[in-house]
Amino acid sequence: MLRTLFIGLVALILGATLGILGYRAVIPPTDLDARVAAFEPENADWFYQNASEVFPTRTVRRSEVNQPYQVDTNVLDGFTFEFEGKTRTIEDLYTDMETSGLIILHKGKLVHESYGRGASSGTQFTTYSLVKSFTSTLVGFAVGDGLIASVDDPLTKYLPALEGTSYEGVSVKHALEMSSGVKFDPGGLGDMSDTVAFITDSAVLGKKTAFDIAKSFPRAAEPGTVFNYNTAETQILLELVRAVTGKTASVYLEEKMWHPLGMEHDAGWILDQPGREGVEFGGAFFNASLRDWARFGQFIEQGGVWNGEQLLPVDWVDQATWSDEPHLQAGKVHPNPNRGYAWQWWTFTDGTFTGSGAYGQTVYIDRENDIVVARSSAWPQGWVKEHGERSYAFFKALGDWEFEPVSAGAPVAALPD
Repeated sequence: MLRTLFIGLVALILGATLGILGYRAVIPPTDLDARVAAFEPENADWFYQNASEVFPTRTVRRSEVNQPYQVDTNVLDGFTFEFEGKTRTIEDLYTDMETSGLIILHKGKLVHESYGRGASSGTQFTTYSLVKSFTSTLVGFAVGDGLIASVDDPLTKYLPALEGTSYEGVSVKHALEMSSGVKFDPGGLGDMSDTVAFITDSAVLGKKTAFDIAKSFPRAAEPGTVFNYNTAETQILLELVRAVTGKTASVYLEEKMWHPLGMEHDAGWILDQPGREGVEFGGAFFNASLRDWARFGQFIEQGGVWNGEQLLPVDWVDQATWSDEPHLQAGKVHPNPNRGYAWQWWTFTDGTFTGSGAYGQTVYIDRENDIVVARSSAWPQGWVKEHGERSYAFFKALGDWEFEPVSAGAPVAALPD
């Protein structure tokens, strides 16, 4: 069974060709066999849309009064973009790029919403690593609440359990930048061996807590000198949030974002073990509706302001979404030469940025042009170069599009699926 589990996880995490055979399987959410089955290629779409059915999950409860979108559905009529010498359309994202949901906001108004692959507006899409940007933002709230004095503080100031580990001497900022110097997936973005072990031993088998695994990796470089993408590092940040707030990450997320932003649906955050002792994964497996992904993106696009109130520290978004550190610059952190890194956000040379997860999960933010794109996908591999490049061409074309003046579309409580 363990061999089957390992193969299934490798197929999922490494992004082996999935060869989707069907969109919605029925998997009994009762035992380890169900978790293994969820990772089988034919169940990929089901898993991306129902991950909480097979793992212990803590609910992030929606606001009692949600803040619905104002809608302008005609401002993208005729929109196309060019890629590799051909004219492309939004519909092509579904036929050519395994898209399962797409929302586009312009100036906070919903100008496009569509779904495919069996999904709908109420689907809880799993974010994969996109949730790293949520976790980073929770750190920002903790700074704003005065619970973290400075991101330059050593992690051990707040997490004494890190004393004597490779994280001794690592600052909060180093961890935000994936620059702790801790060795993880040493082959770079193409090597996910440590990620597989991290998820297998915690979420799937329950052998160890995610935090215990995260703090066990050896040191490979001086803190603040080398970028190393490390999903377990984000677990350190989530443990930091738990330690300084005295709350679960789900409760803190409810208090700081889900309720103030008027999120439309409950969300589900997968835990490293069942029950009250279970801890949320900081770097993967947060499950929420695409409309609420987009609300999060709009909140960040507005600089952490909602309904005229500054909820995040005034300079947090600027700091979190751009870096001048030499080792985080475009061309040094990702196969896409336009892509750099900041505080758990991927940055682009044009000033736009994105929260991103494997298999095409995206919240893209263009603050200059007031655009937010939320997209869920089921790419056949964790990273598909052609899909990534076409996505960027699509995003850039949206920034160049001459949007018609936004009408005062009336708010609606429930948009049609």
